[in-house]
Amino acid sequence: MDKNKFIKENLEHHISNSIKLFKGQFSFPNIVQQELANFDNITWLPSTEFDFESLKKENKKELIELSKDSQLHSKIENLLTELIDVNEKKFQDNIEYQLIDNLTKIALNISKEKKNFKLNLLFLEHNYEPEACFCGFDDSNYKYKLLSGQEYLKYDYKKELFNGVGSFDYSNILSPYLKFEEEIGEEKVEMINEALSGGMYLEEIKKLFLLKGFLGIHLCLDRIKDKIRQINIPMRNEVFIFGNEHDCEQLNIYVL
Repeated sequence: MDKNKFIKENLEHHISNSIKLFKGQFSFPNIVQQELANFDNITWLPSTEFDFESLKKENKKELIELSKDSQLHSKIENLLTELIDVNEKKFQDNIEYQLIDNLTKIALNISKEKKNFKLNLLFLEHNYEPEACFCGFDDSNYKYKLLSGQEYLKYDYKKELFNGVGSFDYSNILSPYLKFEEEIGEEKVEMINEALSGGMYLEEIKKLFLLKGFLGIHLCLDRIKDKIRQINIPMRNEVFIFGNEHDCEQLNIYVL
């Protein structure tokens, strides 16, 4: 079974499906209209601490304002066309440099008591900032599975080779999204997050950019796998590489 073929197809599927949804059923105007249509059916529990009537009126006012903000609609629509071309040499060079630089430094700092472990699970784990850290584990019992991005990987976290080290910067990959947030301003971002009941609409668009980044890392690893193997980190025959937000579901990136 060509694991990397299926991983690449899985990443490409997630990217194309997300784009399709954001341009159709989950387009920003559609989502705001759905929120407005369902607004009066939402139950607001009474409270002595908060004036929910005022909050409810303010929330509906913001939704109406967002529904009429054609400039914002255009900016979000345009943003979806600005996913970077991860085949571009400058992006591939940047990914290669960051992978080799981080893993080389990590190799020099593995403690002696962990030298008997062999790397076979490697995570690129990010939080809200555009940087990820590297987490590496040895779990010889791990069985390969193509993850959907909606489930947690089970592994022996006690066999930790390194955890929360290095810094892989996604800024180049996220640059159109980060520029978009800067252009609309913190107040507008907060309004969108508060007005839409899920509060995660913009975060889901950000995830789309990260997915494209994972694909870029996949392509880079396929090109430099021999260089990575030469780094002085003890590795098993297969090293399974994943991307995820801290404490969230993982996605396969590559099998080294």
